[in-house]
Amino acid sequence: MRRLFAAGVVAAVAWAAAPAFADAPPSLGEVAAREKEKKKGKVYTEDDLRNPRRGGSYSQPAAEGGGTGAGTTAAAGEKKPEGTASPAAGATPKPKTEDEVRAEAETAWREKLTQAQADVATWTSEITRLQNALSDQSMPMYGPGRAARADALENAKRQLAAANSAVETLTEEGRRNRYR
Repeated sequence: MRRLFAAGVVAAVAWAAAPAFADAPPSLGEVAAREKEKKKGKVYTEDDLRNPRRGGSYSQPAAEGGGTGAGTTAAAGEKKPEGTASPAAGATPKPKTEDEVRAEAETAWREKLTQAQADVATWTSEITRLQNALSDQSMPMYGPGRAARADALENAKRQLAAANSAVETLTEEGRRNRYR
């Protein structure tokens, strides 16, 4: 009777444990396998990105069939047959309009002006830092460090003057060309 009771207990425990495993959360491997099945897209490798024969770009790839599209180029080692020219070889670039040329010139001028103004700000802060270091009374008055800081301050003042001159020159150029 004890054996029958023990077998019944084992069967009951096995029967109760089976649904518990079914409700258990999935393992990381199972989750990864499901996600991989969901994402059945093209995997881009470095070879795909570097291959000059394949047309298109990373965001707009060419067809999977190969790289004979209009936007592709031949590899460096390959030669084109005689008498065949690329489509862009005979075409002349469209001349830019006066407004486009002016817009490009104004953009370049603005970049130069912004850089010159940034240089002025940089040299101004450097002069302030060096003047604060020179006015620090805890440092020796006649040490070699003070002389180096004084030389650096004079150099920074020269650089600031050059940067201010560049800003004035660029501002005058902008006035002459009527940039806004």
